[in-house]
Amino acid sequence: MNLRSSLFAAAAIFLSLLPSSAQIRGFSQQRLEDWEFSKDGKTFQQVKLPHCCNASEGNPDSYYRGDSFYRTEFEVKDTQVDHYLYFEGAAQSCKVRVNGVVLANHKGGYTPFPVKINESMVEGINKVEVICNNGENLSMAPVSSDFNRNGGLHGQVWLLKMEDLYLSPEEYGQYRLRVETPEVGPNKVTTNVRAKICNPSRTETKIMVRVQLLEPDGVLAYQADRELYVKAYSEYEFSHDFFLTGLHFWDGVKDPYLYTVRIELFKGKRMLDIADTKIGYRYFELDPKKGFLLNGKPYPLRGVSLYQDMEGKALAMDASDFRADYSTVKELGANFVRLASYPHNDLAYQLCDSLGLVVQTEIPWVNVCGVNARQNYFNNIQQQMTEMVSSLYNHPSIVFWGMWSGLDEWANSSSFQGELDTEKVVEQTGVLYEIVKEMDPVRLVGFSDDTELGLPGYPQLQADYCSQNLSYGWNKTPREFGGFREALDRVGRKWAGPVAVSEYAAGINPFCHTWNHKDLKRDPSDEARHFEEYGNLLHEAHAAQVAAMPWLGFTAVGPLFDYPVAGLREGFEDSSDGEHFTVNENRWNMSDKGLVTRDRQTRKDVFYLYKSMWNKDETTVYITGRRLLRHPRGKEFSIKVYSNASGLTLYHNGRQVSKKTSPDDPAGVVWTFSGLKLREDTDVFRVVASDGTSDEISLSRL
Repeated sequence: MNLRSSLFAAAAIFLSLLPSSAQIRGFSQQRLEDWEFSKDGKTFQQVKLPHCCNASEGNPDSYYRGDSFYRTEFEVKDTQVDHYLYFEGAAQSCKVRVNGVVLANHKGGYTPFPVKINESMVEGINKVEVICNNGENLSMAPVSSDFNRNGGLHGQVWLLKMEDLYLSPEEYGQYRLRVETPEVGPNKVTTNVRAKICNPSRTETKIMVRVQLLEPDGVLAYQADRELYVKAYSEYEFSHDFFLTGLHFWDGVKDPYLYTVRIELFKGKRMLDIADTKIGYRYFELDPKKGFLLNGKPYPLRGVSLYQDMEGKALAMDASDFRADYSTVKELGANFVRLASYPHNDLAYQLCDSLGLVVQTEIPWVNVCGVNARQNYFNNIQQQMTEMVSSLYNHPSIVFWGMWSGLDEWANSSSFQGELDTEKVVEQTGVLYEIVKEMDPVRLVGFSDDTELGLPGYPQLQADYCSQNLSYGWNKTPREFGGFREALDRVGRKWAGPVAVSEYAAGINPFCHTWNHKDLKRDPSDEARHFEEYGNLLHEAHAAQVAAMPWLGFTAVGPLFDYPVAGLREGFEDSSDGEHFTVNENRWNMSDKGLVTRDRQTRKDVFYLYKSMWNKDETTVYITGRRLLRHPRGKEFSIKVYSNASGLTLYHNGRQVSKKTSPDDPAGVVWTFSGLKLREDTDVFRVVASDGTSDEISLSRL
């Protein structure tokens, strides 16, 4: 198969849901999947990428922080053309050697980067060594975090061979081109395609550059050919504009329509290189009073936050893992995701593009900004922001760039850089904002605050939006849920622009229950019991208040899945009857604020609360408290159901006992059947919707 035929075959693969294998990173590309790994640099074992040095640790009190050594070999047959190693993710910093020569020192655990290897490569077998380190580093973000800072080569590594002239991976990341849409509207769309063309040869070369826009089925929507000369030993900044009407817009979850933009380089009839990327045409607005508008129409963004983490793999998730997780997001019916605390692997954004999910992505500037912070710390933060925007720019799902999260006095431990320096936060936020806006004037740039803009200078921070991490009844007013809306109203009075919610959550152990509602209280001094019933009440209250605030830019329930946090001792007592409690050490060092357990095996009750609200394509009927297996004889109790049905009927041991035609809460999905008592040793309760969808639980006497 010739090159052009193979590339068209690759384009066909691009039409799949997760087209990672078809990404064209160079004239030829080889995935370096098989490596040797060691923690001491002496004893090595065979591993495959992606790999994380913390993957097998589970959720320990402390996790490995130090060097991770990786080594492999690759063959080079032609040293006359440029070669690169392209790293999708190396945490948290890494040193790259090829044949003993250090070619790169990269600081940033989540952003991809290329390494040109011509300087040290040889014809034949080449040896590459990578030393990753996830130890404490005060000059690199994150210094501190409420997630484990795992280490290793958690993304793929690619060997790229280029032709005589080629599209550089250094300027625009793995896609090697940038597609800007500075003007998108009902009547006209402007597209600008940019790429850097490298000519490492000793002669000036005349080439033809072909730019194409392709429909999802491969039909050509636009093509232009341009001839140009590229001088010897030089780089040419290619830019091409075109204007079209009548394009099909990317319209969120209901119609995530994706085009392909392709660049081809020809020298005469010979193809030198090809690169392409998926794009979606859309325009948006974030209004302080109207909320989010997509393509001119109100489009309230309601969804979840996600971490890149999985049991047994930690950061090193593969394509099937991402596909499964985003299938869960789709089932939930969310239309928005906050990819929390750091940039995720590009596979996540590809899925968000194809599913129509609007995204906020952010760099890991979290918690720490002290009075003793040095400029190299802020230089690194700026580097990570630049790398994130450069590598992820083309994804239509990304609407929001996040600059930081949780820079407050509580999160900023003085042991790292001294006391929180709010003046420096304000100053460096302004620097970041200007960097991003110069790179991307169209998207929105903001931050996630924990203080209700309560620190000096925060109401004047330079940003397009302000999002808040708030959980009333949890980290705010521990026994009262109702202050959520009032808090956001207060923020709105301080902040001149749009307001959003980047996180609200409660610790929920789905195996910790009580039938006595007097026990349903939040006691920050005793974190052993995270009752599922309490988490349900908190989420119900917050969801109802969100429903009354359509002006919010976005809201993220957080997170979707539980994740490990070393040293966290919360929610570790289990009870299936509300009377007898046992310590479960497997729950130590785990943030249990997710809607689903880390192993993806248990959907907590509140998962179905949000599915009832957001997934309009499926009837949901879910009886809460199903893991509370026993109840005292003779005491009245209620059956609570999350459902988006138009009517529900309750059956007790097969006999109809109640029928309801409307729910009982402002959010419109919480139904309560009260005044029930157990009749037998074990009773069965069944709830049936008007369309026949049903659910049932069994409850035994204590």
